[in-house]
Amino acid sequence: MSGRKLVNVALTLAVLVAIVGLYRLTPTRKDIQEPVAMNGVIGHAVKTPRFELTVESVRVGRTLRLPGSTKARDTLSSFVVVDALVVATREPIHLTSVRIKASDGVTYLGANRSGLDRVDLTGFEFAPDIPVRGSFVIELPADKLPGATLQVMEKAIFNDLEPQATISLGFDATPAVEDVVALTRVNES
Repeated sequence: MSGRKLVNVALTLAVLVAIVGLYRLTPTRKDIQEPVAMNGVIGHAVKTPRFELTVESVRVGRTLRLPGSTKARDTLSSFVVVDALVVATREPIHLTSVRIKASDGVTYLGANRSGLDRVDLTGFEFAPDIPVRGSFVIELPADKLPGATLQVMEKAIFNDLEPQATISLGFDATPAVEDVVALTRVNES
């Protein structure tokens, strides 16, 4: 092989390596449009430009009892009840996107059970500067909680670069599951 052909092959390989490297470093559409995570832990307020969220406790149970209802809700997995304090900071808002992301990447959305819209925080309109205490309810297997994070944001659609409160739930092992978890009504402080 002549020296000129060897130089051409080397240059071609160098260009291909550069193309592959640039392709892998280029942000994807998902990278560009992901919500902006505002990270936090249980017991401390996570401040986003539109709301503050403090997760006070996390309870796990097989059955969910709603206030004012005689019928308990059962599940084949577990109810995860996240007790929280929320304060809107600018204008009235609804927190419609609530989910738990397990350590394996699977996302579990808020429970959509009859009656929950009247007692859980996803059905509440937050007025600015008025603290509201209540719960979010998500159904998922309890063994998915180790390493899981709660993700809360105002809107589920058009969320390009929206702030998202992302709170580690603090479970290192599968938590104890109570037989019955009782909800209380949303409470303005």
